[in-house]
Amino acid sequence: MPGTTTEKLVANINYACGSGLADCRVIQKGGPCYSTDIIKVANYAMNAYYYGAGHEDFNCYFDGSGHIVYDDPTYEGCVYP
Repeated sequence: MPGTTTEKLVANINYACGSGLADCRVIQKGGPCYSTDIIKVANYAMNAYYYGAGHEDFNCYFDGSGHIVYDDPTYEGCVYP
């Protein structure tokens, strides 16, 4: 969501990747989705969590900092789930 802080995005990444429901190996350094852009990293992690948790709207809430998008966010070799 616009206006979400870097701290919240980092918390979202940690939650999504620590849950066991999102495969976050691709956003680690050397992976095809690695980026220094925290928004891209959080976007991937939150999207992977959403899919891993069963595609339910409430799995995209992230304490008000996430939202559902309908366009494929895949970019330059980084394929989203």
